[in-house]
Amino acid sequence: MNGSRDIDTQVTLPMELYQAIAQRAQAHGHSVSREIVTLLTPLLMQIPKELEAEFAAWETASDEDWLSTEEMLASLGE
Repeated sequence: MNGSRDIDTQVTLPMELYQAIAQRAQAHGHSVSREIVTLLTPLLMQIPKELEAEFAAWETASDEDWLSTEEMLASLGE
């Protein structure tokens, strides 16, 4: 890890999860901390794509809501 850009933090893990991560870390020659970063990084890279899709769906629904609101207001004005 890049020491100048790291934030020291603490996480409480169930013992079984810690042991599984520690075994993976040992097999890969990493510290437990580095193994956690290695496991989380690909997941975090997927989140923006999922959020983009969710935002696009939300925006489409919002546009549809505005259109129906405009139609309702237009019909009240007739």
